[in-house]
Amino acid sequence: MPQYFIPPDRIRNGMFSADEDESNHISKAVRKRAGEEIEIFDGQGNRYSAVIDAVKGALVSGRIQARLDSPVYKTRLTLCFAPVSRSAAEAMLEHTTEAGVAAFQPVLSSRSQHDWFENWPDKAKRFQRLLLAACKQCGRASFPDLLKPQKFDDALAEGIEPSLIAGMDAPGGFDALVTRLAGVSSLKVFIGPEGGFTKGELEFAAGARAMFFSLGKYTLRSETAALAASVLILNRLG
Repeated sequence: MPQYFIPPDRIRNGMFSADEDESNHISKAVRKRAGEEIEIFDGQGNRYSAVIDAVKGALVSGRIQARLDSPVYKTRLTLCFAPVSRSAAEAMLEHTTEAGVAAFQPVLSSRSQHDWFENWPDKAKRFQRLLLAACKQCGRASFPDLLKPQKFDDALAEGIEPSLIAGMDAPGGFDALVTRLAGVSSLKVFIGPEGGFTKGELEFAAGARAMFFSLGKYTLRSETAALAASVLILNRLG
């Protein structure tokens, strides 16, 4: 069952009221009526089953029935990815949101073919709408964070969580790192641009104690690599 987004300030005293956009979706696109059950979430970790009490004009309102399970991975994964084409970026954000990524960090590296620094505010608005749609589809209760672009070196050096580099030329797969990552609560995984990271960037990453793992024998597109790495990491670490 798809769920609908109701901001926290519109859920009070066991009641909810959808804004105009979501009301239109509920009443016109999906054609829900008074007395029907729906699932809602607030974007901050809460999901509920609810019943529509009224569809008045352009607004839908109702009452909360019960709190729903809101499973989350215990490992907070930040996906650091090189800017790619619009279609590839949207596919990456959508599918890795569904996979459970907690935060997105665009990272500009030497071989990046797109510069998102100047037009980031416009891109961020579009990406936020995409993240909302992905959460509604997959049943997530909270939105992933969308962080401002950074340079590769800065993103790698920032923070104290372990950093992983996913690629084809690493000596081993992710299983070789699981023991080293036991008990880690957050980490970053870096996905390179077309052509991958440069030798200098990989040497810098090694000097910063990044860990490397392979995603297989063949060359993957950035969006494919991002999804494969996210699913692999989250399902192995929990």
